[in-house]
Amino acid sequence: MDAVTTMTRYSDAVAARDWADLTDLLSPGLVARLLHTGEVLDREGYVAFNRDYPGPWTFQREQVVGAGPAAALRARVDDGTATYHVASFGTVDPAGLLTELVEVWTDGVAAGGGRPHPHHGIDYVEVAVDDLAVAERFYADAFGWRFQRYGPSYAGILAPSGRGEVGGLDATGSGSPEGRPLVLLHSRDLDATVAAVQAAGGTVTVPPYAFPGGRRFHFTDPGGTELGVWSGS
Repeated sequence: MDAVTTMTRYSDAVAARDWADLTDLLSPGLVARLLHTGEVLDREGYVAFNRDYPGPWTFQREQVVGAGPAAALRARVDDGTATYHVASFGTVDPAGLLTELVEVWTDGVAAGGGRPHPHHGIDYVEVAVDDLAVAERFYADAFGWRFQRYGPSYAGILAPSGRGEVGGLDATGSGSPEGRPLVLLHSRDLDATVAAVQAAGGTVTVPPYAFPGGRRFHFTDPGGTELGVWSGS
């Protein structure tokens, strides 16, 4: 097999979750490099990486090009909350087995654009500040952060990619006790998350309330640490 045929079969095996066929396409001496994380995997590790990738993901081949022993695959992976684009560059031996794979993944993009919000994942961090303008200048000068203002007392911290926000500067005085940063999780079903927190032994300290972006509540874990959870609806 030439590299284009091998990479086409490779993409079909991943899409079908056919781990036996995927293994058969990989040389025992495979070296797989994931440039986005710096990981280097052998054949067994690479099969496990694909097999154990979390979530209800789907894999769709978009294009395979190449000649002779080298080929490139362009594909997309959807995990139910975001879409990731991946480019895979493969080299095959005379028997058509992949001896080297190099993968490059993009950041996830949520449906409609912006940053994805995984269910119950750490999603946002609010930093309590006394003077919003002073804080904006400090974090911009020290770290190059950029902001989206929401009135005189709150500024969202833009993600480095420019897609969405990763946190906020909060000068409303309603932040966590003693000015500690407040970690926010995201939920697809806020009321169900309230029930789960209480059933697990957490204490709801601020019941669900509406804000311009949706709804949120605060709770403390059994050790007394306060966190928040928000939902877009």
